[in-house]
Amino acid sequence: MAVDDSTVGLLTTLTSALESASSALPDDGQQFLPPADGISLLDLKNDLLLSYLQNLAFLVLFRLRHGDDLSGSDGLESDVIGKLVDLRVYLERGVRPLENKLKYQIDKVVRAAEEADRRFSQKTSTDREPKKTPTTKTLNKGSDVSDTDSEDLESEGELDREMDGNISAAPRPAALLRNLDTSNKEASSTRSRAAATGAYKPPRITPTAMPEPPSSREREGPARKRRSQLLDEYIDEELSAAPRAQPSIGSNSTIVKHGRGAMSSRDRERERERNEYEERNFVRLPAPSKAEKKKGRLQGQRDPRDLFGGEDWTGLGGLGDRINRTVAGRSRGEGGNVLERREKRRRDPQDGPRGDGVGIGETFEKRRKVVQQRAEKKTRRKG
Repeated sequence: MAVDDSTVGLLTTLTSALESASSALPDDGQQFLPPADGISLLDLKNDLLLSYLQNLAFLVLFRLRHGDDLSGSDGLESDVIGKLVDLRVYLERGVRPLENKLKYQIDKVVRAAEEADRRFSQKTSTDREPKKTPTTKTLNKGSDVSDTDSEDLESEGELDREMDGNISAAPRPAALLRNLDTSNKEASSTRSRAAATGAYKPPRITPTAMPEPPSSREREGPARKRRSQLLDEYIDEELSAAPRAQPSIGSNSTIVKHGRGAMSSRDRERERERNEYEERNFVRLPAPSKAEKKKGRLQGQRDPRDLFGGEDWTGLGGLGDRINRTVAGRSRGEGGNVLERREKRRRDPQDGPRGDGVGIGETFEKRRKVVQQRAEKKTRRKG
């Protein structure tokens, strides 16, 4: 019986609500015509909410009437549920984002309407109050009244600041016009001052520092710490269970610069991609320039100076760079690298020819010129 009473009460409430809603609608046929200016967002939201409630009420009544016996009516229930899902998607994905975008404008209009109503009510109440002549007691209590009014104004100001909320942080296009008027006034005042004195006066603007050329340290930027190739290859080869491809030992893809350097797996992969691109497009890619190499070192790439003898000396305090400088020589004026100096000594011995005797004639001609120059110097000194 309790279930029947609740059902009857629910039906009575729904019937009265529908009758009141239908009585509020106009009787003419204009309600079925589309509006001239289109439907507004708030009207659309109300229509969607009303449709959602109608379908929800229909679903409740349908389940109350049929109960657990839903034979032959599964299609109708699924249609109602699908309609509810569609309306919910329209509300969540369509109306709510648009309402959030227009929230500032809606709040501003509502706040302006409330402010106009409040001012109108205050003006009406002020006009209705009878004007009284001030007496002695009124004059004595003037200070108390002024204190009370100031407290009321402060409370109203705090209330207005609280109502502003996020609205005060929103953009105000009218401020741009005020700034434009101010700049025009400043420009006109500057022109008038210059015309009065006859001398040019620069406009009063915000002082700005002149741009300075960047220093070498700022231009290069902080170099990142390079990772050791040896550690990377050890982790990839020893600590990984994935299969790996190992190139032939001694091939051109592993040893470079006559054995003084070695190519890592990343370098070999980059070289392979480069070769494939050149073969596929029939074009030769340019070699990396000095600026690109320097940029790569600053970005943390491997420096060829840290490689010597096929080993990686990265992270050992520049040891590989020092070894390179020791072997290759500090400058070209010192005779080149060790191999060039060795070849020079072999071609120009001081204690007789060694080896196969190649270049004996060149050595004799060189020594003859030296002896001739010395003899000419002695002759000039004696003369």
